[in-house]
Amino acid sequence: MKTYAISGFNVMEYGELDSTNTMAKQLPRADLKDKTVILTYKQTHGKGQVGNKWECEPGKNLSMTIVFCPQRFDAGKQFAISMVIALGCHDFVSRYADHCTIKWPNDIYVEDRKISGILIEHTISGPYIGFSICGVGVNVNQRNFLSDAPNPVSLFQLTGNELNLNVALEQFLECIGNWYDKLFDYEALEKAYLKVMYRRDGNFYEWKDEHGKFRALVDGVDEYGQLLLKDEHGACRIYAFKEVAWL
Repeated sequence: MKTYAISGFNVMEYGELDSTNTMAKQLPRADLKDKTVILTYKQTHGKGQVGNKWECEPGKNLSMTIVFCPQRFDAGKQFAISMVIALGCHDFVSRYADHCTIKWPNDIYVEDRKISGILIEHTISGPYIGFSICGVGVNVNQRNFLSDAPNPVSLFQLTGNELNLNVALEQFLECIGNWYDKLFDYEALEKAYLKVMYRRDGNFYEWKDEHGKFRALVDGVDEYGQLLLKDEHGACRIYAFKEVAWL
């Protein structure tokens, strides 16, 4: 393991890890300082949402966990952390690809294909966030995907060019840091998030919840980060993560 500073973050780079999030949780609490990055270019068992596996070809992509330890940050506004990571990732991808959006809650899409996944785990201390472990995978130079994921894409597939991963890391963390500086300005984060939200275009799309299929448009998110939909009858529907799915 080697350590270095880049774009205002302190990076702990490992030759190989099963999961950067797992490593972050195994580190002594004293090592989980604000803006610490656990990085590897060979992650063997990257984790996605709800137990899914994140495919990552060794030496081709960005795989990391970013640790945030904000001082006296209201736990009730923890979705701000998700918006910081998603917006930073969006800005990085947008340097190289058009039509980049954030699919609620925090997947990064280029058109209808997923280029980045994010998994965030919070530790709460009283009314505040103790620390946030933010796992991020960005498909950079991978040419082919072998898993059964339905719609992955990489920057290489989009542009035809390989990107130096050291340059990519510096740019990526710079984008994250720019939004982390706005962490306590929830209104600014929300405004920016809504502006680039996937399919928040006023059109109706097919959805499915526990009661069945319906059509609705994306109306935004509430203060808890829940998805707000407006169905064809004008009714507002509110969903937490995994309570509703696109069709």
